[in-house]
Amino acid sequence: MNGGKFDFLRVRRRFRQPITTGHGTVESVDRILIRTEVDGTIGYGEAAPWPGFLTETCDQIAEVLRSARGSLSHLSASVSASQATLPCLSSALSSCAHWDEIESFTGSLACAGLLTEASVAQLAEKYAQGYRTVKIKLHAGSSWEEISQLLLGAPADLRLRLDANGAFGLEQARSWIQWVRQQPSVEFIEQPLAAGQPGYASLGTEKVALDESFLTPAGVEWIGPVVIKPCLAGDWDELMRWRQQRTSPVVYSSCFETAIGRQAALWLAAQDPAVSTVGFDTLGRFEMDGRDRHEAGPIARGLLNVSWHALWSEMS
Repeated sequence: MNGGKFDFLRVRRRFRQPITTGHGTVESVDRILIRTEVDGTIGYGEAAPWPGFLTETCDQIAEVLRSARGSLSHLSASVSASQATLPCLSSALSSCAHWDEIESFTGSLACAGLLTEASVAQLAEKYAQGYRTVKIKLHAGSSWEEISQLLLGAPADLRLRLDANGAFGLEQARSWIQWVRQQPSVEFIEQPLAAGQPGYASLGTEKVALDESFLTPAGVEWIGPVVIKPCLAGDWDELMRWRQQRTSPVVYSSCFETAIGRQAALWLAAQDPAVSTVGFDTLGRFEMDGRDRHEAGPIARGLLNVSWHALWSEMS
């Protein structure tokens, strides 16, 4: 047995329509894909930083990878020593380590639809496609009155998740939360305040979910819902051990990965026996770059009969 080797690719993906969140407008994202080999066994992983999350950048990841000079043992040692500051790279190596299980994953999970604006027409379209939970991106100018209008004609079995991406000030957040707690069809409002904002202590945890403020199990303590993006979440074995001890809701969500990261993230979510509806309605939003392989829809499924080696070669 040897220490193994690795190589990596850096790819850029450009959105067909820019994505606007509380952190601003995103036109494209970089992703770093890793392929490891240990005694003939191949693994794949993806590091997928996302704006607004306090992770390492793709430039920093690439520097660590270049420094390891293709030695997996050296890379693993570097990540282990600096894991708190390299959660994306740690996640990618976790994917590589579990790839035998990941590539054979063909399970299915209920998926929430994603709306980038509060639109009656778009909401109706998602419902017609079969989505029964829909996530709506909010911004500083959003009002709960406009969401109320959406709910007036919404089907009784529709559930909403609202995501502010830290766009609100404290008073605005309090107003939103007061309204959300009166709405049975709204599951929660996600990240109403910026990460690190001390105002969370005064908001309470009922129907308030953390996303950017949580990141990994080593982050802030929170007994309310948390949103986990597997490709940002650090060591997955640690994450799964932490999940066994947690009783509060956990929602798994995409950060616009390629097919490699999506397959791995769906596998990780499926390891949670209490997994809820996941947030992976991210397909079809990039220019036709050939880096998606899964099918879009209200059920997120693992891939069958895919040559990951061929996909890697195409992206190379």
